[in-house]
Amino acid sequence: MVDYTLEELEQLAAPWPARWLLPPKPGEPERVVYLFAGPGGLEVGTRDVLGRELDIIGVELNEDAAATAVKAGFQRIVADVRTLDPHHPALRWTRGLIVTAPCQCWTPAGKRAGQDPRNQQILLDMFACAWEATVGVWEEGRECAEDCPSDCEECWDGWSGPIYGVDEVRSMAKDLTDDRIGLLAEVVIWGLALSVASHDFGWIAMEQSSALPQVIIDGIREELRCADWLAVDFQILDAVDYGLASRRKRTFMLAARHRYAVASTRPENEITTTTAAQALGWPPGIRVNTRGTRRTAGGNCWSADKPATAITSKIRGWYWEHDKERRFTLDEAALLAGFRPGYPWTGSRSSCTQQIGDVVAPPMGAVAIGALLGMAWEARLRDYLAEIYNFAPAEHALAA
Repeated sequence: MVDYTLEELEQLAAPWPARWLLPPKPGEPERVVYLFAGPGGLEVGTRDVLGRELDIIGVELNEDAAATAVKAGFQRIVADVRTLDPHHPALRWTRGLIVTAPCQCWTPAGKRAGQDPRNQQILLDMFACAWEATVGVWEEGRECAEDCPSDCEECWDGWSGPIYGVDEVRSMAKDLTDDRIGLLAEVVIWGLALSVASHDFGWIAMEQSSALPQVIIDGIREELRCADWLAVDFQILDAVDYGLASRRKRTFMLAARHRYAVASTRPENEITTTTAAQALGWPPGIRVNTRGTRRTAGGNCWSADKPATAITSKIRGWYWEHDKERRFTLDEAALLAGFRPGYPWTGSRSSCTQQIGDVVAPPMGAVAIGALLGMAWEARLRDYLAEIYNFAPAEHALAA
């Protein structure tokens, strides 16, 4: 590399940073690829809650979300994940992968196209073909040369390597009724490609809708286990059980390549529930209207004396039931999702609330990454919650 100029290295590495073409120096943070990275919630959990420095490069298509993350001090590539090559030479020293693909096609709040068995079968086929586009097929008696003698000791059995490109796998999504379903295949495509590139690639974290079908969970687990991943654990976690002032139930996959188990994601001691009123400093008795005069089976209000209902982009229109002019500020909406006040949300109000609705809650990012990295996350999480919700640590432990 000494014969290359910095400009030439940047061109070779693009869109990744030029430094990633070279092996990390001792003591440098682990390199992590983060797909569908959004405005930075999981990275807040890693940096601000855990205090762990990772060299995370996030890929995000939404320009507002990417700009938010950059203003918060994180690194972003603005691109469609499906246009990037997981075999890029700059990724040879990647240690971890994070994937938080859009979940609207699975959740009841969307059209649930992912629940259609026909779409599920196409996605499972994409998982299977991802293997052939990254690892290849098993070959026995492979000859080392065209004129190889029959008793050659250098011939070997093994995997062929890719027999076609990942673009062919991605093109299978054209048969889906919602192409966002196919985005979930990226966790298998990238997970297998990076596994082939380096033995040191060692962990994957994925966050997805709690409505993710079991058949899809089993499909992802099977592909990774066939690639000798020792631990592929799926669990549904609700952020309210970890002290967040809003409900946020998600499926998390924590996969470790060289360990049979990851650290527990369960707190040793129960974390006290935080109500929305406590978090926001509101007086008791406030009820929040989420649907105006439209009535639904679940009602159109929730009590701030309990944790908030799951935050979505619609929070931009929520208001106090007795005062229609009193709507949520961005800081209030973000605080319910686990962010400190003053986070640099970028874009229109609608864009910002969409980012808040879609983001990985920082406390849950800390739990997931902390477990994967074997860190003692619980005490750090309690301290962070005490800070953002203005509890003294002892008060938080006793708060009702």
